[in-house]
Amino acid sequence: MVYGENIYLRDPVREDIDILYDICADKEVLKYNGLYTGIMTKEYIRSQFHHFTKPNKKELVIVTKDSDMIGYVYYKENSYTRDVYSIGITIGKGYWGNGYGKDSIRTLCNYLFNKRKAHKIELEVVKENIRAINCYKKCGFKEEGIRRSKYYIGGKYLDTIVMGLLKEEFIQYIGE
Repeated sequence: MVYGENIYLRDPVREDIDILYDICADKEVLKYNGLYTGIMTKEYIRSQFHHFTKPNKKELVIVTKDSDMIGYVYYKENSYTRDVYSIGITIGKGYWGNGYGKDSIRTLCNYLFNKRKAHKIELEVVKENIRAINCYKKCGFKEEGIRRSKYYIGGKYLDTIVMGLLKEEFIQYIGE
């Protein structure tokens, strides 16, 4: 387990599938989670949390100090550069706006920089997902570029923003 201020991150267990399905199947959550079909199934959730099929990707569920499972984060080391990790997060709509996203991202970054010896952490976010972009900026991420028409949802293509955070920036950020 990895502990933040108001959350902790732990490995998922089989019993988490139904809760994660309920969290991820919400239309507003589904809008930006990268599932191009817009249809969530329990089989899809199971496939995302089956570690034997994705050895380079690690998912952790987000649990509040009150023991409510509210979503998940993932990380994977990039195949093209050593010590560079890509991350992502999904939090249930009922928990938005309470600082859980920021706490989860900071906790994950702290783990990756200090335990996995990451040099850089990067992510992609849909340009229209202002809530997530603001969260990432509060965690110290900087915009690095735009990937045009990368994400398809609701019958149209949307741009994504590439964001990154270097270890020295994170150290400076948490020291403030």
